[in-house]
Parts: sequence; structure tokens; C-alpha cells
Amino acid sequence: MKKINLDGLLSNQALFKQLSPFDLENLKHDVVKMECSKGRNVFRKGDAPDACYVLVYGLVKLAIPSVSGCDKIVELIRPGQAFGEAMLFIDERYPFYAEALESSLLLRIPKNSLLRLLENSPTVARQMMTGLSQRLLGFIRSVERHSSHNAMQKVVDYLLQAAKSQNSLDVKLELKKNVVASLLNLTPETFSRMLHHLSELKLIKVSASRIVLSSIDSLHAYAVREEVTANKKCVFPNPVSKAASPFG
Repeated sequence: MKKINLDGLLSNQALFKQLSPFDLENLKHDVVKMECSKGRNVFRKGDAPDACYVLVYGLVKLAIPSVSGCDKIVELIRPGQAFGEAMLFIDERYPFYAEALESSLLLRIPKNSLLRLLENSPTVARQMMTGLSQRLLGFIRSVERHSSHNAMQKVVDYLLQAAKSQNSLDVKLELKKNVVASLLNLTPETFSRMLHHLSELKLIKVSASRIVLSSIDSLHAYAVREEVTANKKCVFPNPVSKAASPFG
């Protein structure tokens, strides 16, 4: 790693686009470029945070290690996103690790430089708060899905979201199936079983890392039926009649 002048690179990041030339120039002196090969750790669980990171290109996972080897993925970081900043504000060690899932380029911003920047630039402070708030909302929605959706609902929801983001019924899985399963809080075996069941129903066609949806409407209708079925299973039995109640 070496310090460099990041003339277009830094200013093209959404987080810093509104910076004044003076603030941008000062920041450039502190920023370090990190080139990470696939599988390399950016930081490990338990490391003391001393910087925040912005992903320029590539893909990074934040995950909690498991003794079983099935690490739980907390979040996937995509280009333009910052990560690692939350721990800086509360002086806590990282509760997860960050690993490059493919060749990635990151910008490392030291803690003191970031705090100074936030003090001098309310715009950057607001943008960072917005980013943290959006991620908190994402975590809440993820917890909601994991607690209220069964395995099939999670898989169908993921496929519908992927089709929407790729604007195609021919969905390409950007991640390995075991990574997708971890994101959905499923075992790889359960994820494969759900895909096989959807294939048997002719709702999807699976070919390696590509999944072709028969139609958005049919898959959505199936998701609705799954939800209705799940809700029926959660309905409590009729209360005991007053005459039969031991409490009178």
C-alpha cells in the first residue's frame, strides 16, 4: 500500500463529491489506496478500528466467523459504499471481519482524517449519517424477513429482488450459492432444496449460476400463497369455552 494523489478517484465517490477543492486536497494526503485480491481480509474480527473504507470496485463481505465454518454474512459492500465507520464513533472493536470476494480496490481513510472531515463538512456528515441509517433500516428489514418468512419465502423474495435489480427474468447469481444461502440465513442444502422445488413447479429453470424465472407474476403469486399458508399455521386454536375453562 502507498499514499497517492487520487485526483479523479476520490472526487468521483458519492461521499466526497460535494467537498470543496481545499478539503478534497487535504483529504488526498491522508487517503491510502488498498488493492485486495480475492479472499484477502481488509480487517479481522476483534481488530481495533483505525480507519473507514470506501469500495471503488469489486465486492466485499462483512461476516461473523463460525466454528462450524458456515460464517454468517452480515452485509455485502458494493462499489461506492463506505464501511467500517460505525465502530470508529463508538471505539469498539470490529464484531465482524471484512473479506474481498473478488479483486477489489478500496480507499482507506484514517480515523483522525475522517473525524476532521466530518467536523469541517456538514454535507459529508449528513451523507454518512444517511448511509448508516439506510444500512440500519436494511438490517431491520433483514431481521423481519428472517423472523417472519419461511425458507421458501426468503428464496422467492431474493429471486424477485434480483430480477428487479437486473431488469431481467434471466437472473445471474453474482455470488456463490453458499454465500446467497448465508445472506438468507439458510443452509446451502436448504437453499438448493428450495430451488429444486421451484424448478419442479416450473416456476424457474436453474442452469449453473443462472436462474430463469417463468414470470414475475407467477412467482409473486406463489410467494403470496406461501405467506397465506405460513400465516394459517401461526393461527392459535379457538380459545376454550367459558364453561370448560378451569378459571371460570
